[in-house]
Amino acid sequence: MDAGSGKETSMDELVPKDHGEEIAVFRSQVIGPVVHRQLTRGELRGALRELTRQKFRPPGAERTWHFSMPTLERWYYRFRRHGLAALRPQPRKDAGRAKALDERQKQLVCDVRREHLSASAELILTTLVRQGRVREGAVSAATVRRLLAERGLDRVSLRGTGEGVERRRWEAAYPGALWHGDVCHGPVLTGGTKWEPLRIHALLDDRSHYVVALEARSTEREDDMLGLLVRAARQHGVPETLYLDNRSSWAPSGRWPTSTGAGPSTLTGRPSRVPWRWTSWPAPPTSSSSHPRAWARR
Repeated sequence: MDAGSGKETSMDELVPKDHGEEIAVFRSQVIGPVVHRQLTRGELRGALRELTRQKFRPPGAERTWHFSMPTLERWYYRFRRHGLAALRPQPRKDAGRAKALDERQKQLVCDVRREHLSASAELILTTLVRQGRVREGAVSAATVRRLLAERGLDRVSLRGTGEGVERRRWEAAYPGALWHGDVCHGPVLTGGTKWEPLRIHALLDDRSHYVVALEARSTEREDDMLGLLVRAARQHGVPETLYLDNRSSWAPSGRWPTSTGAGPSTLTGRPSRVPWRWTSWPAPPTSSSSHPRAWARR
């Protein structure tokens, strides 16, 4: 019952009327600890910075997110000036430009953002164009950014990945400048009373995303990596640098065969902090026809 008017308040009135209102209420709750306080500009930034370190679960999300300082500042000033309605995801007047994407493509863009919370709109669009899932020039990165904002999928700061380590996108200058090497552990293969572990060894060129070598083995030893690397180098040339994870079994230890020429310099990542720039989307090409003349030295 409403104490002021004597009217009863039904439970339906306390439930958000639509998804937009649900998002607006969530955003108001995120900035709630600071929005009703009298703070100087310096105190406000300090309070918002504290909020960037906290995790929040948006409506319908399966995981918690961190929100960046610019996002929290935008929500704060919108709420102070225009109230709860200003926190609703608002469609833009030029939102029709996103019609160049069909519903399947829009859903794909949203799925990518959910899986890669810190990926920028530019990176998402560039990757999908490279993969051939979105036609080049069909939409701009700004349109993709608006589409994600309208669906409550604002970009999450890199702190939201949970590692607390600053990451920056980077790319080798040309094919052959840098290869990445890694091993993927597959399911155990069984046959009668015997079983074999499955280890997928791979080498990938950083610039072109071309998989220069891919082999399934049952072991993960230095000889496995060295043999894979030598065969790939004889076919594509020796890379200038080889980036490996922290596995000690993947360190060549100076056994590069002299018949193949000078070996690559080797970099090794810190445990659990290998800065892979590319992810499982899109799947890198493995056919040379996908990259004609990609290996021509520049």
